[in-house]
Amino acid sequence: LLSEWDRESYLVPSLLRDTYVIPKAGISGHRCVYDFSLCFLPSGVFQRLLCLCVELSSRSGGNTNLKLYKNFASIKLKLGVVHLLENTEAQTISVYVEKAHSEAKILNVIQSMLLKVNHDVM
Repeated sequence: LLSEWDRESYLVPSLLRDTYVIPKAGISGHRCVYDFSLCFLPSGVFQRLLCLCVELSSRSGGNTNLKLYKNFASIKLKLGVVHLLENTEAQTISVYVEKAHSEAKILNVIQSMLLKVNHDVM
């Protein structure tokens, strides 16, 4: 699994080795949790979502200062900054949106991406 980062670089999420440790102050922004605990969170869903977000960010010219970890990403999209956090123990993916005025649009984009991943994988 890889994603075009720009014309000369690619992101291979399986090569991300560092695990993000949540700071005591938490992660800023409004939070939406996609909970897979009643079924299961298939392996690779977070990585596919990460690739789609990086690709979207790259297309809008906002792919600078990305923070990418095995279980976390901070990505600047056209609508604002998005933080993605995977918790494999709880079987959740949390989405944090910093700008309140764009959170509905960003969450709609993320939900569309998850539906695409579901369609592609299942």
